[in-house]
Amino acid sequence: MELNNLLKEIIKNITNLPLKDEKDILEFIEHEEWGIALETICSVIEQEYIPVDKDIFSKIEEAGLYMEMDKSLWEEISKQIR
Repeated sequence: MELNNLLKEIIKNITNLPLKDEKDILEFIEHEEWGIALETICSVIEQEYIPVDKDIFSKIEEAGLYMEMDKSLWEEISKQIR
């Protein structure tokens, strides 16, 4: 799956994502700032204590691994899997 679509899929399926953050993330994706988009997604989930399901978590992990980002970025939010 293309990274653009994968990231959009992730934010579409996160409930309670603050609108301002969602707009910022979509803008990062639009400008192909995928790393910043994923970092923002993870930090918002963590800071806002947003529960994520296993499917969304695995998509976040897939995107992170694809971009060869540090696993610590998404490992923290694994505690919020519901």
